[in-house]
Amino acid sequence: MAKKKEKLLTREDVLKAIEKNGDTAKGLDLSGKHFKTSIRLSKLFLPGIILKKANLKRARLKKAYLMNAHLEGAILGDAHLEKAYLGGAHLEEAYLWGAHLEGAYLRESHLEGADLGDAHLEEANLGHAHLEGANLSGAHLEGADLLGAHLEGADLLGAHLEKAYLMNAHLEKAILENAHLEKANLEIAHLEEAYLGGAHLEGANLDGAHLEGAYLVDAHLQGAYLWGAKFSPETRLEQADWENYILGEEKDGVFVTASEAYRRLKIWYTEHGMYDITGKFFYREMEVRRKAQSWKEEPHLKLWYWVMRMLCGYGEKPERVAISAAAIIFGLAVAYFLWGTFNSSSFWDTLYYSVASFTALGYGQWAPQPSGWAKGMGAGEAVIGVSMMALFLVTFTRKMIR
Repeated sequence: MAKKKEKLLTREDVLKAIEKNGDTAKGLDLSGKHFKTSIRLSKLFLPGIILKKANLKRARLKKAYLMNAHLEGAILGDAHLEKAYLGGAHLEEAYLWGAHLEGAYLRESHLEGADLGDAHLEEANLGHAHLEGANLSGAHLEGADLLGAHLEGADLLGAHLEKAYLMNAHLEKAILENAHLEKANLEIAHLEEAYLGGAHLEGANLDGAHLEGAYLVDAHLQGAYLWGAKFSPETRLEQADWENYILGEEKDGVFVTASEAYRRLKIWYTEHGMYDITGKFFYREMEVRRKAQSWKEEPHLKLWYWVMRMLCGYGEKPERVAISAAAIIFGLAVAYFLWGTFNSSSFWDTLYYSVASFTALGYGQWAPQPSGWAKGMGAGEAVIGVSMMALFLVTFTRKMIR
């Protein structure tokens, strides 16, 4: 004889069961039951209900109260739990693929090993929730509160965490490949050995974050905040996309912390032999130092930084020395031609005089003979030229021998 097909529970069945249980859902055991697809249980008061391995596919539980409910292994695929209260609920190994949990309260809930792939958790409160080993690939967590959440070993491949609050969150060994973390708050977050290859961290706050052993190859870090971030020799930053190498601290005008962040990155890249990038961060470090100086309080230091920036890019841009030298030679040649007194009226003669003075090679018998200020300026130009040629050699050699 064929086994009788199990009846699918309806909303009325649930209400009757609650009534028989003393008008309370607490302790009511409906484990393993199959509910009618898209059953409407919205706004029901169901604290402490037991629904282990229950089939609630596409169930309507919007604004339902499920505090401390037991839903271990339950099937909630495509279910609607918008703004539902699930504080402390047990959802270990639950199937929530594509579920709608926008604005839901899941603080301190247990979702270890749960399948939340492509789930919608925008603006949800997951503070201190347990999501160890959970599948959150492609999940939408934009603006979600994940303060202190446990996501150790979780799969967040391609997940959307834009502007999410992940302060002090635990993401050790989590997979965040190609995840979207633009402007997310990851302050003091634990990302030890996390996989962040290709992750989007543009404008993210990583102040004090633990990145020891993290994999950030090809990660996008434009405008990220990295003051106090902790790196280790095992951290991987090769091919990270820094765009213009300007961190968020510098953009905000917080030059002291920006200088420290650049220094840390400069040291990391130096230790790993990536000297071109080391030079980029050294340049930015010097830039924030220049910006931090005041014309009013320390005019001499401000002037020094400004001159070094213009002349040689703090020793990182030898081409600026060559451009500056050409500008001085040509500029003085024009001045000699217009206002100097020479025994020649040719601009090419004054240009030759400027070049010969700048290089201090000697004029030769065919050089134009100046008088007045031009003669003294020629001697001064020689001093400037010798200094700038030495500066070019030092800068160029410094770049080449790295």
